[in-house]
This record gives sequence, C-alpha cells and structure tokens, in this order.
Amino acid sequence: MHGGKTKLGGGNVQKTTPTWLLSDGDRVGSLEVVASPGHAPDQIAFYDHHDGALIAGDAFQTRGGMAVSGVVRPTFPFPAWSTWDKALAHDSARRLRALNPTRLAIGHGDVLEQPQAAMDAAIEEAARRVN
Repeated sequence: MHGGKTKLGGGNVQKTTPTWLLSDGDRVGSLEVVASPGHAPDQIAFYDHHDGALIAGDAFQTRGGMAVSGVVRPTFPFPAWSTWDKALAHDSARRLRALNPTRLAIGHGDVLEQPQAAMDAAIEEAARRVN
C-alpha cells in the first residue's frame, strides 16, 4: 500500500504517509496477506485461516460472469480492460486457487461459497486466452 497525495472532496489535497506496509505472508489477526499482482502491480489478497475465506480484490470477478482479471466479460468488461499484466493475473489466480478457499469475496460481483470449481473453470479459460 502506498502513501502519497490523496485528493479529497472540495479539491483539497492531503499528504498521507502509511504507518504500516503489508507484504506477502504478513499476518493481520487470522488474515494472511497474499501477493496477487496482475490486475495491478501491487494488488494483494487476504486469506482467512480461521474459516478459509479469501478476499481476492480484483484477481477474479463474478459480475458479468466468473473470470480471472484480464478476461473480458462483455456485460462487464471494465476489470479486464484495466488489467496491468494478464499473464501475471493468471499466475496469481492459480496461486489463490491453491489456497483451496471455502468462500471467495471479490471486488466486482457476488461472494461465492465453495468456489473451487468456478475458480478452476475461470483459470482454465484464462490459460487459453493468455497463452
């Protein structure tokens, strides 16, 4: 997570400085930080060791249909259009799937319970499109 200038309402600019930077493998309570670059170079996910939930940000989407970031879904293409590195997004999706999550929460779409099969299908589709 990066510090810098943040524009707030009314045109004011506030300089912010992070007090804590998170890295792959760090723990915050029961949450483990998992580096998942691809959609953005510094994207992270959180895996909850308590119940197996995965908060994956924009590594996947379910709005418009399940997909790895970088795979266009015609009814909701925006995450794919703004993906920084599609091959890296695919690698991150595979890494997140290896956690065998019980629940998948993402930035665009509904939370999935027992998402393994849906993640597998999305990863397979991304592999065909990336390679």
